[in-house]
Amino acid sequence: MFGHLKAQEFLNLMEGAELPAERKLHLDGCARCTATLTSMLSVHGAVTSLDADIPEPDWAEFRSSVRDRLLSRAAQRSSAVRRWTGWPMRPAAAWALSLVVAVGITTAAFLWNMERMQTTVVEPPRPQPPAIELNDVEAMSLGWSKTSLFDDLIQLNDAQAEQVRAMLESPQKGTQYHQ
Repeated sequence: MFGHLKAQEFLNLMEGAELPAERKLHLDGCARCTATLTSMLSVHGAVTSLDADIPEPDWAEFRSSVRDRLLSRAAQRSSAVRRWTGWPMRPAAAWALSLVVAVGITTAAFLWNMERMQTTVVEPPRPQPPAIELNDVEAMSLGWSKTSLFDDLIQLNDAQAEQVRAMLESPQKGTQYHQ
């Protein structure tokens, strides 16, 4: 423990604690440590003197002011409650309000349902496509057996290609194909 005093040792000295003998010898011989201790003691004295100047609050007055405020608030609340509890028509008003709410909800639901029913569009039934006879299928399958479907499609001219496109798109558009 050589060298200057540490901060903890200065604090112990200000609180009245004793230093070990070798540290006390260093303090007596070192001008720097003595000057630091002197300045800290003067600051400590100034700060502790301020503590005596602060007056103690009057707790009795504080308690009475808090009690008065709480009592005035309680009196305000009780007068507001008395205004509503003194109303003799309160049960009748509650029933009337309940009736108005029930009728209002029922009317709103009915009108909303009527609006939905009016906007619903009923589609007419679609005609069924004509049934293909077995003889037609057999005739078509004989023609296709020699070449593949894609080969036949490639060999179509423009008018035939447009006719096939119209036939394929007619169910998607919801219309029936007519030649």
